[in-house]
Amino acid sequence: MIWWQWASKWLLVPRPLCWDVEGLRGPWRAVTLPLARRALEGMFRKLNHLLERLHQSFFLYLLPALSRFVSIGLYVPAAGFLLLVLVLKALGLWMQLHEAGVGPEEAEAASGPSPPLPPAQGMGLASLVAPLLISQAMGLALYVLPVLGQHVATQHFPVAEAEAVVLTLLAIYAAGLALPHNTHRVVSSQATDRGWMALKLVALIYLALQLACITLTNFSLGFLLAATMVPAAALTEPCGPRPLYAALLVLTSPAATLLGSLFLWRELQEVPLSLAEGWQLFLTALAQGVLDHHAYGALLFPLLALGLYPCWLLFWNVLFWK
Repeated sequence: MIWWQWASKWLLVPRPLCWDVEGLRGPWRAVTLPLARRALEGMFRKLNHLLERLHQSFFLYLLPALSRFVSIGLYVPAAGFLLLVLVLKALGLWMQLHEAGVGPEEAEAASGPSPPLPPAQGMGLASLVAPLLISQAMGLALYVLPVLGQHVATQHFPVAEAEAVVLTLLAIYAAGLALPHNTHRVVSSQATDRGWMALKLVALIYLALQLACITLTNFSLGFLLAATMVPAAALTEPCGPRPLYAALLVLTSPAATLLGSLFLWRELQEVPLSLAEGWQLFLTALAQGVLDHHAYGALLFPLLALGLYPCWLLFWNVLFWK
C-alpha cells in the first residue's frame, strides 16, 4: 500500500518533457511544456515580424503611380486564376487521352455489359519529337542568326547593321509560321486526334511553367502575356473555326502583343500613333531589345526568342495538325 501511494504521488507530480537537454547558455536544465510553448510562440512572432517587414518593402507591391499601390493579395490571385485555366485544360486533355487509350477489353471489364469502345488510335512519341525539336530550333535561330548574319547582310544589301538585325528577326519569325505546322507528317502519314491532344498537353504545361516563372520575377510582364496568350492557348484546336483560331493566335503572338502594347502606351500618354509611326517604333523596339541583351545582359529578348516563341509555335502546330 505504501508503494502505491508513492507511485501515485510520483505520477501526479508534473514532470519535464526532457530531463537532460543542454541549453545554448548556462548549465543543464529541463525543457518543460511552458518553455516549449514560449519558444514556439517566439518563433511565430519572429516570422510575423519578418512578414511585416517584407510588406513594408516595395517587393510585394506594384506602384502604378506615386500615390497608388497594388498589394500582393490583389494581383497574385488574378495571375493565379489565369494560370489555373491552363492547368484545368491540361487536366481535361489528360483525361481525354486516358479515355481514348482504354481498349474494348478494359472498357467492358470496367463498365460491365456496355457496348465496347472502338480501338484506340495509336500515338507514338515520334509524332511529338519533330514539332518540339523544330519549334525549339526556330527559337534558337531567332536568337542567334540575326546577330551572326548582320555582317553578311550589310555586305550584300544596302542596309545598316541595325536594320539587318531587325529584318532578319522578322524574316525568321515569319518563316516559323510556315515551317512547323506540317512537321508531324515527317514521321507519321496519318494525323491522329491523340497526337494533337498530346502536343497541346505538352504546350499547355510548357506555357504555364513559363508564365509562372515570369510572374514571380516581373508580374506586369507575366500578367500581360498571360492575359493575351491564355485564351488563345485554351481555345486552339484543329477542329472548329480554324480561320478564327488562326487570327486569334496571330493577334496574341509575342510580336503582335509588343506592337499592340506600343500603340496602347502612346494612347495612354495621349499621343496617338499612325500606322507608319507605330511600325517604325516597333522596329526600334526590336533593335533596342537585341542591343540591351548583348550590351547590358537584359533577359527579355532571350525569354521571348527561346521560350515564348517556340511555345507559341507549338500551338500553331496544333491548329494545323490535320
